[in-house]
Amino acid sequence: MTRHLLSLGLLIGVACASHPALVRSAEPIEDERAARAYEQRAEELERVLSAGAAPPDCKQVCDLVGQICDLSDLICQISSRHPDDSELAGRCASGEQRCQRSRQRVPPGCSCPAR
Repeated sequence: MTRHLLSLGLLIGVACASHPALVRSAEPIEDERAARAYEQRAEELERVLSAGAAPPDCKQVCDLVGQICDLSDLICQISSRHPDDSELAGRCASGEQRCQRSRQRVPPGCSCPAR
């Protein structure tokens, strides 16, 4: 009986010790997926912003710009958790450029609050 309890204790100890490693190894993959999804959504929003042929609806324009910049911030937050990942760093830089381009597309008659 004591041998069984000792074996069970060792198994539980090994399982608990290995669990954090599994979580850490999955984080970069999940972060990469999230960054890619945020980037794709920001690209879609940028296309919507660029397609405006009618007189601009300032509220809609500001909302689009805000969403694009928020997504850029999320990508950069993910990138900061993985300083050695050049692909995520590139996504962050692209996102920052996308945010800046979007802010430059705000029509002169619109005043969007800074976020």
